[in-house]
Amino acid sequence: MKKAAMLLAIVILFSFAVTACGTAEPEIFDVEFEMKGDKIDLEGVGIVYEIGLTDSALAVPNCLGYELDTVFGDLATKRLKDIQNNLNCIIKLNYVNNGVSCRAFVATSASGAFMCDVISGTSDMWADVARIGMVIGMTELENYIDFRNEEKWGYRNMLEVVYYEDDLYGLVPLLWPEVSVSYGSPIVVNENLIASLGVEDPRDLLENGQWTWDTFDDCLGKYFVQEGSEIKQYALTTSLGNFADMFILSNGSHFAEKDASGKYIPGFFTPNAQKAMEKGKEIFYGPHSNTIDAVGDAVQNLLSGRTVLSSVHSDSIIGISARIAKEMDNFGIVSWPCGPDVEPGYMFGLHHNIERCISFSRMSPHPDVAATIINALYEPFEEYPTLDSLIDLMTSNYFFDRRDSEVFYNMYFNSVYTYFHYSGMYGYMHEWLSASKSISEHIEANTKSIQEKIDEYVLPTMNGIDAVWGE
Repeated sequence: MKKAAMLLAIVILFSFAVTACGTAEPEIFDVEFEMKGDKIDLEGVGIVYEIGLTDSALAVPNCLGYELDTVFGDLATKRLKDIQNNLNCIIKLNYVNNGVSCRAFVATSASGAFMCDVISGTSDMWADVARIGMVIGMTELENYIDFRNEEKWGYRNMLEVVYYEDDLYGLVPLLWPEVSVSYGSPIVVNENLIASLGVEDPRDLLENGQWTWDTFDDCLGKYFVQEGSEIKQYALTTSLGNFADMFILSNGSHFAEKDASGKYIPGFFTPNAQKAMEKGKEIFYGPHSNTIDAVGDAVQNLLSGRTVLSSVHSDSIIGISARIAKEMDNFGIVSWPCGPDVEPGYMFGLHHNIERCISFSRMSPHPDVAATIINALYEPFEEYPTLDSLIDLMTSNYFFDRRDSEVFYNMYFNSVYTYFHYSGMYGYMHEWLSASKSISEHIEANTKSIQEKIDEYVLPTMNGIDAVWGE
């Protein structure tokens, strides 16, 4: 509600600004780049690049979101210097609290004033401002930035939050590790506890295509340790909502799916989803319910040896403020178990937004220059030009087994967008687990309302994807 009220106020403010300035004209990019051979010379033109970070990340000296004096921090520092020298340009960087930065950008842009040429921040905010024309659609900039290169700038499923009606309004530098990754909810395995129990590692089950609902339930019983009335360790730490979110996706479901006529219908109320919900309730409230800690701190339980498995957010594992890779001496990564209607080893993640989504301001005096600079800045690092090379590096820097890196990235690349976390749609992912109704009664009671949500929130996204890609 607060977000809707704020957006309404912004729309009104923006309307006054447009009225005062007259009818908006199509963007004309008139900076003439000087070409010296195949080299671009921007003749000293500068851009302002605002980067939103968490307070914990801001507390650490960094370059482009990477901690200084680290492998990626050194690479980012060199890249920033090289781009300014090679393109003959100036990049002014502002590192600001993410929430403060987003709100300031919206308010400043809505008033018709300039704040920055480029901004990196929470993507659902850019989805909102795209509706009132405050950020530039990528098709307007495609002569300057190769956004159709999805391996560089993000796959369609990952960017659904910033597709709207007729265009794409944000990007993520996919091959820049750490800063590009933001999703839930990989399961971290305390490998020391697995070894002490002498039981099968869930990573082996996943690798062998046996990480299913039934083997997962069986592992909950094996991993739990209780002595008398004292619980020594839980099998799994996850909240009720998180368990429900991930389980409903585990048999291949999505928010919306096309029926035979091509119409988008509620994917969570299909037979596949119903099977997942039925099984999820059976496990969560079944004989092994006591093995799940649904209220404990997932990260702290891992670090203290209180749990064998823990469902966490990706930024708890790697990144500038992560704890798991820094404080655990042996851990593994597995995806959530999968149902019978998907391929063995099916992996998926979940995202409400992209934490470091890059968008271009409509108020920029030269967005063509900004796009040219950003396109060059976020080229893959020369030392790690492919996903395979990155996975090797991440394995040596963060993980203990290459399988963990592969699972981590596979979950991310296949992550499912929740469609406007604050709109009420997100509730459909987990209300089924806490509802007193049976699954069939829950579906019957909610089908009409979720169809309305799909028409309101999903269709504009699908329209945007169709407009950009012609599919």
